[in-house]
Order: sequence, then structure tokens, then C-alpha cells
Amino acid sequence: MTDITTEPLPTSTIEAEPKASGYAWYVLALMVLIYVFNFLDRQVITIVAPALKADLDLSDAQLGLLFGTAFALFFGLFGIPLAKFADGWSRVNSIAVGLSFWSIMTAVSGLAGNFTQLALARVGVGIGEASANPATYSLLQDMFPKSKRGTALSIYSSGIYIGVGASLILGGAVIGYWDANFTPATRPFGISGWQATFLAFGIPGLLLALLVKLTVKEPPRGRFDGGVGTGVSGSFGSAFRAMLSEMATMFPPTSMLRAWRSGTNPFAANMAVAALAVIVGWAITKWTGAMLAPAKNLAIANIGGLEITTNAVQWGAIAIGAYASFSWIQAIARRDPPMAKLIANPVFASLALIGGFASFISYGLSPFFFVYAGKAFGIGPEAGLKVGLILAFSGAGGTIFGGMLSDWARKRHPSGRLFVVLFAMTGGMIFHYLMMTATTFDKFLLFLAIGNGIHIMWLGPVAASTQDLVLPRMRGTATALFLLGTNVIGLGLGPYVTGLVSDVTGNLQFAMVSILCVYGLNFLLIFFAITRYPQMEASLADRARAAGEAV
Repeated sequence: MTDITTEPLPTSTIEAEPKASGYAWYVLALMVLIYVFNFLDRQVITIVAPALKADLDLSDAQLGLLFGTAFALFFGLFGIPLAKFADGWSRVNSIAVGLSFWSIMTAVSGLAGNFTQLALARVGVGIGEASANPATYSLLQDMFPKSKRGTALSIYSSGIYIGVGASLILGGAVIGYWDANFTPATRPFGISGWQATFLAFGIPGLLLALLVKLTVKEPPRGRFDGGVGTGVSGSFGSAFRAMLSEMATMFPPTSMLRAWRSGTNPFAANMAVAALAVIVGWAITKWTGAMLAPAKNLAIANIGGLEITTNAVQWGAIAIGAYASFSWIQAIARRDPPMAKLIANPVFASLALIGGFASFISYGLSPFFFVYAGKAFGIGPEAGLKVGLILAFSGAGGTIFGGMLSDWARKRHPSGRLFVVLFAMTGGMIFHYLMMTATTFDKFLLFLAIGNGIHIMWLGPVAASTQDLVLPRMRGTATALFLLGTNVIGLGLGPYVTGLVSDVTGNLQFAMVSILCVYGLNFLLIFFAITRYPQMEASLADRARAAGEAV
């Protein structure tokens, strides 16, 4: 009998590109639905804000912290150890468990009786949601070949805007129905409209988690990558220990102790960055606090006679995020030199910053659309359906089209995906400026739809490009680093900086226009990445071997 392993394969078979199966597209659709719930549960806080203020006596500052910085800090930082967990355990199980946890925390939010209880529940939502993206990004890489990954990740990312739009539409519908059909005396179990909304958004996620567990199978890692870094998932115990070890590298005192054990220079660098974070955080808190009127810088706690203000919490959280990020990268360099060398290069860093600055613009504008339009054009809550539909369709359409266009462009130039990002930033800047200077609400909505659709085209191409610069076993961690930029820089800074400029100047329009200057930073980063990306991608295997990876 002929040994078929010794016969050369036809050239057409060798060069034929593998195709994504129908099952892969089913998994992608399911992951999109999960991402929709991710943003439904994340954004619901803004829909119920008026009722929360009335029932729990919350201030605008407390609502801002719940929506932005506190969520971003836990979502971004916990994404790192949870990504390590996803790299070592079943990604399918990671997604199902994470979805169950944040869905429960969303439902628990509806039972909160004060700010502290609600804040703790929202922290739980952030931690649970942090588990989803690293595992999903890695999973989709093994469902789709390279030529389809930009499209796949863009379709997945469309869940962001579907979720944002659906949160406006469905959240308003639940509250409207509840208030129209029940009085305080006839409410089932005494549940108010905002509580019913949290429960309505949280409970279905448990059923979705069960569907994931029953219908999605874990694929081999690196199945479309020619044997580069292939592997299978390990045990829960080993992955859990790796996650705890990862957390210990990020937060003091264990992070400092580990740096000390590794040598004098790493310890000195770790302590220097910790001191710098404290000093810079304190200086910015003082500087910005001095510009704010007392009514705009509310005290939210008193510890031993020391008032903790919203401004101090904001910059304290950013300081913690900066130190934890540095400490984590320092730990990677000690224990996994190949990973450190593959992600600690200027091209990967530029892609992460591009995502962070693009998100800074998105998050800096989106929380204030209704506030600005209300002041400029006199619109009210009745516009929620219209704005929700615009954000959902333009955002989802932009992400999907951006991914498909980037895959087409990549076939024609190694940096083709990044040319799409350049187009997205150019168009986004133009139409966001036209939106903020529109003279009628109809023009505002038109430019919002176009600007939102073009701007978000960056997401799929940048995400796919970062994934192609690392080995399959590193994708979860690489995703966490990429998302750290989009969440700490984007969500952690964008809304607060816009609000800060508005509070200081008394001009919200000026504040929203001023953050468009960040587009300039992204243009510089994109041009840098375009010229260097092809060589970095082509040399992946060689660089991995040189770093000590067995590939």
C-alpha cells in the first residue's frame, strides 16, 4: 500500500486557503450576541440614571464614576489576569463563566439600595465582562483563517454599537412600560422601573451562557497558523494559578516583592514608577481641582477627616492603572521573554495607542450627545429611539464594512488594514467636526450617523493587526494589552476629560470639539505603523525563535 504521507501534494492543494465553516459563522454570530449583552449591561447605567438619582439620591459625579473610571479600571486591569486564564484554560468555558457572572451582577444591581452597593455590583459587572474579549478574540482566531480575521473581528465588534443602540431603545421601553402600567402600590414585588431594567438585562444572559456551553466546542489553538505556536487548553487549576500569579505581578505589595526578588534594577524601576504615579496623580488632582468650582468637585467619602473628591478618585484610579500596567509588563519580561519581545515593540505599541486614542474620542463624545443636543436643539428623551437606531446601524455597519474593506486591502498591500484605519480617522475627524458645528438637529443626526460609521471602521483592522504580531498562545494576553489602552485611555479618560473641560470653560460644545485634537496624535502613529508593520508581521516566526520560542 502506498504511504500517502510521502506523496507530494498538488500545488493547488498546498496553496489553497482554508475556508471558514458554517459552524464558525454560527459561533461568530453567538459571540456577537454575547457582545451585545456585554454593552447592554455596561450601558444600562446611563438609561436608568434619572431614576437612580431620584431613588438613591445620587449626584452626577457619582453617576460619572459608575459609568466611566471605576468600570474602566476594573474592566481594563482585570482583563489582564483573565486573559492569562483564557490562554491556559478552555476559552469556551471562560466565556460561559464570565457571561454568567456579569449577568448575575447586572441583575444584582437592580437590588442595590445605595451608592456603595450599586458601585460594588458594577465592579462585578466590569470584572465579569473583562473575561469575554480576550477569550473571544483568541477563539475566533482559531475559527477563521488569516484572510478572514479582519472581517470576523469587525463583525464581532459590531456588537458594541448594536448593544449601545439597543440599550437606549430597550432600556427606555422597559422603564416606560413599567411606569405606564404600575403604580408604586401595584408594582410586582415592589420593583421600580430601573430595577426591572437591570433584571431584564441581566437574567437572559444566564440562558445565553448555557447555550454557549452546550453548542460551542473548543478548537485546537493555532489551527490556521501553519503549526506556529499550536497547542491545546490546560487544566482549570493550572490556569487559575496562572491568573492569581498574574494578579500578584500587578498590585502592591506582591508586585513590589516580586520585583525585589528579581534583582536590584527591576525593583528600583518598579518603585520609581510607583512613586512617579503617586506624584503625578497628586499633582494633576491638585491642578484640575483648583480649576473646578466646589459644586463641580463633590466629596464622595470622608476617611479620617480627609475628604475624598470625585476628582481625586478619577486621577487616583488612573495612577493605579498606570502603575499596574507597568508592573505587569515588567513581570512579562522576567518570566516570558518571547512574549515580552513580541509585544514590546514599537509597532505593537503604536497599534495599542491608536486604539486607545480612537476610543478616547468615541467615549469622550458619546456620553454627552444627549446633553449637548438638548441644549443646542431642545430635544428630549423622545429622541432616544432615533439616536439609538442611528448609533446601532451606523456603528455596526461601520465596523463590519471596515473589517471587510481591511481584508480586501490587506491582499493588495501588507499594510492595507492600516490604510483603512487612516481613512477612518480622517473621515471621523471631518464629520465629527461637522456634527459639533451643525445648526439643526437633522444635520446633527446626519453627521453623527456618517461620522460614527466611518470612525469605528478602525476597530476590526487594528484588532486583527495586533493579533497577527503575536503567536497563538499569546493572543489572549495581547488582546488584554490592546483592550487596556482602549479602556483605560478611552473609557477612563475620555468622558472625564470632556466633562472637566466643559466644567472649567462652561462650554460643552468647546469641550467636545477640543478633544478632536487627539486625531492628530493618531495620524502620526498610523503613518509610523504603516511603514514598519509589513516587516514585523513577516518576521514573526524568526523573531519568536530569536527570543527563545520553540516554533
